[in-house]
Amino acid sequence: MIFGSVSRCLDFPDLNNKRVMTAEGLIKVLGHEGAERVIYFWGGMRVSVPNIEELQKIRLRERVKQAFDQGATPSQIAERFGVSVRTAQRMRNPSACVENGSKMI
Repeated sequence: MIFGSVSRCLDFPDLNNKRVMTAEGLIKVLGHEGAERVIYFWGGMRVSVPNIEELQKIRLRERVKQAFDQGATPSQIAERFGVSVRTAQRMRNPSACVENGSKMI
């Protein structure tokens, strides 16, 4: 998992109770190429970074889609991943759903 290589949060400066990331901090966490990409796309802007729960939701959706691609039924997916049958069906085709915050409706 990626957390082993990420520096502790205490290593980053704090400004008004918000962590502040310097170029050196970005390089430390993302490496030179990753830091350069972040700076190129969002340099000088305030950016809200999704939390780990959002990453987990994306990974779950990918796993559900892969299960469907391998022939699993909505019922099998619901049981395997601990979601309802309807949620499994919605996750199969997320572009047909509207997201309200982080909830698919």
